[in-house]
Amino acid sequence: MKKRSFLMFLAGALAFSGAFVSCNDSDDTDGVNKLEVTPSTDISFKAGANEDVVLTVVTDAEKWSVEKTDWITVKQNGNKLTVNAEANTTESARPGRITISAGNAEPVKINVLQEAAEVGEIVLSVTPSEAIAFEAKDNQPVVLTVTTNASEWTYTYPEEWMTASKEGDKLTVNAKDNTGEAHMGQIVVTAEQKTVKIAVTQKAASTDPGPSAKITGSLKTEDALSHMFPFKEPEAVKKTLTFELEKAAEAETQVKINLDEAYVAEYNYLNGTKFVAFPKANVAIADNGILTIAAGATSGSIEVTLSPSSDLSITDAYMAPLQAVAQSNNVTVKTDASRVNFTIKQQGSKTVKNFLYFEVNDTNPLNALEYVLEDGQLFFDAVVLFSGNIHWDTQSGKPYMHYNDNVTALLKDKDLYIQPLRDRGIKVLMGVLGDHDGSGPANLTEKGAEVFAEHLAEMCVEYGLDGICMDDEYSEYYKAPNNDYFTGSSTSLLQATRLLERANYYMKKDVPWDTMIAVFYWGVYGSGMPEVNGRQPAEFVDMVNANYGGSAWPVAGGDKSMCSFMSVECNLGGGSVTEASARSAKEAGYGWCMWFALDPVLYREPWGKLSAAAKGLYDQDLKPRTGYYKKLGAGRYDPKRYEN
Repeated sequence: MKKRSFLMFLAGALAFSGAFVSCNDSDDTDGVNKLEVTPSTDISFKAGANEDVVLTVVTDAEKWSVEKTDWITVKQNGNKLTVNAEANTTESARPGRITISAGNAEPVKINVLQEAAEVGEIVLSVTPSEAIAFEAKDNQPVVLTVTTNASEWTYTYPEEWMTASKEGDKLTVNAKDNTGEAHMGQIVVTAEQKTVKIAVTQKAASTDPGPSAKITGSLKTEDALSHMFPFKEPEAVKKTLTFELEKAAEAETQVKINLDEAYVAEYNYLNGTKFVAFPKANVAIADNGILTIAAGATSGSIEVTLSPSSDLSITDAYMAPLQAVAQSNNVTVKTDASRVNFTIKQQGSKTVKNFLYFEVNDTNPLNALEYVLEDGQLFFDAVVLFSGNIHWDTQSGKPYMHYNDNVTALLKDKDLYIQPLRDRGIKVLMGVLGDHDGSGPANLTEKGAEVFAEHLAEMCVEYGLDGICMDDEYSEYYKAPNNDYFTGSSTSLLQATRLLERANYYMKKDVPWDTMIAVFYWGVYGSGMPEVNGRQPAEFVDMVNANYGGSAWPVAGGDKSMCSFMSVECNLGGGSVTEASARSAKEAGYGWCMWFALDPVLYREPWGKLSAAAKGLYDQDLKPRTGYYKKLGAGRYDPKRYEN
């Protein structure tokens, strides 16, 4: 089916329904209001279930509102507008529009086009589709709207603690009053072979007296939330937890710090992760877990020790969830600040890691799973989806990430193509590459770097990515705008380095798992990166690659452990690795080897170099590859594994 052009929109075809308005109640009438929406490009939806599209709205007006075509769904959260579409059950593509207004600013209009259902295709959507969180008791019913072209749809739900009833296209659900532990489950709506799953949770029954006379407190830590035990001679690590009260307590106050192993399953369910509970025997909490705050004080601290052991798996990611529970009658624990979750991994025997760029226009990234060492460790440690692109929005002037059809397909089906790699311990990074327009990492202003860096962190959170790989290629800086976000055709290594520092800042701040920043030495990027904001480059750059056939030099503050000793081009044959060169590189302290454009389906597989690297770096053979994964065409991948 061919998509209709947005240029074919007819004004009369757009039927708008209710406005979605923020809670402020007065407009700024002095001058012309500012209104920026990013991205403000056209939106395309499939006929069936779609991933949310998140828009950022920035305005100096005190109120902004949204008008939309009736089949478009919107949800506001602060300055974010989440957009999606009900299933299209017709045989025609349908045009729509979102209009965002703020004060007296020129409204921003975004065209939306939804594909028609293919002949015989069953489509299904449930609105709203986000997770439902019930209180312990006295809940109001939640009404879900089911849209499908199937003749019938069915549903299941956790009947032991929920109620549900169906009437027409409506499914009304609620939670029974809870008298015990917290609940979690899911509602599953099915129409023939299509399903939509909605997570549901309910808080545990509270045995505390009313909170009116209580002081609220929060559990937090200033220590790193993640820890990697080294392969050789791992030592226990100590973490400090602090419980802070909103005001000083008149009497001594106590909370109990518990290792809540059962929470790991709930966290995995809600976040799509696969953490394993860190063994209870490996966790020691001082003072039997009792954290005491002296009378007149506002906080108290306690020490937690996480210890290594020989039975920790090198392929699992562990979680040690610690929870504060009130012990004194004068304190209550803030619900959304009652936990600190430490994540722990055990490093394998590999001291040199392998870094792989996949040309995703040709190759299914799941192929990284097929390269395994004798001891069961995967050969590849990090994968780059090559590549997303930096673009600039011609309406707002801001930089943003653009994805072609192939990258988009991987991100939309991240649970099929990205998470399986992460589940096996491979970090998945998004390539950030120029794309023949005027935007690039080297001509961002300070404001532009700030905006784009935060956008990159949001990308990692939204798609479950472990960081970025920067590459200053293909930007045509002579086409660049000169505005608040770009310095026109004027470029510098300082500007490009500032983006890396800001990206590191926002990823550490906003992404709740370990992230990394890798850089390909090309364009302005090289080992001479300057200090930014008082930080040496090695404080915000984790790994660097040289051009094919070369070894990378570390940036200031770093050493060879952050460098690839060789960059191998698997398609064209650039770069050489022998057993002797790999062994020498390991002895010299290099931390990485880079591989580009590997593809076992298209025979871009330099098996001799891969085997030599395995022997020289790890004193192991690389097991014969027994399977592969296909790419089916433009924007289409196959999650099925095929035997050789």
